[in-house]
Amino acid sequence: MLRLAHIMERICTYAARVAGLLLFALTAVILYEIIGRQFYNTNSVALGELQWHLHGIIALLGFGYAYTRDAHVRIDLVSQNFSQPFRMKLEILGIILFLTPFMILIIQHGSDFAYRSYIRSEGSNGGLGLDHRFIIKSIIPISAILALMGAYSVVLRMIVVLRGNLKDPYESKELWKS
Repeated sequence: MLRLAHIMERICTYAARVAGLLLFALTAVILYEIIGRQFYNTNSVALGELQWHLHGIIALLGFGYAYTRDAHVRIDLVSQNFSQPFRMKLEILGIILFLTPFMILIIQHGSDFAYRSYIRSEGSNGGLGLDHRFIIKSIIPISAILALMGAYSVVLRMIVVLRGNLKDPYESKELWKS
């Protein structure tokens, strides 16, 4: 069970590493646009859209990784008073009953969304921006798959913790050291 959890966690880690590397590309695009606008009086709709696309990809690729590190948004006002085993059981139920169906809907509709964009050769509305809008739209179902992989990696680890064979269900290794 831990082997499968580790495989899913590694996939999420690699996706987060790609997101981390894309930060350099985003920084370069922003700098290029700022320098062009300030010193050469140029402006590019495509570069502006590329910034938004890169930003979206960076955010979406990190969901699964965030879940494996317990770094996702959580409201623990009620559950902080419960015991650790009860909180883990509650987390497992929440993943199964709420996260999974929601992510399945995102995968189904996001895939259809990206496919329709590909079939229609959808591009920028103004014609001056980026073509191939399906690329950014395909990240939506990919991010949902990564979120499920991260969540189920944690579920498997929680089951092992509840059986007494592991202390912490969350990964603690840093992004670039594992």
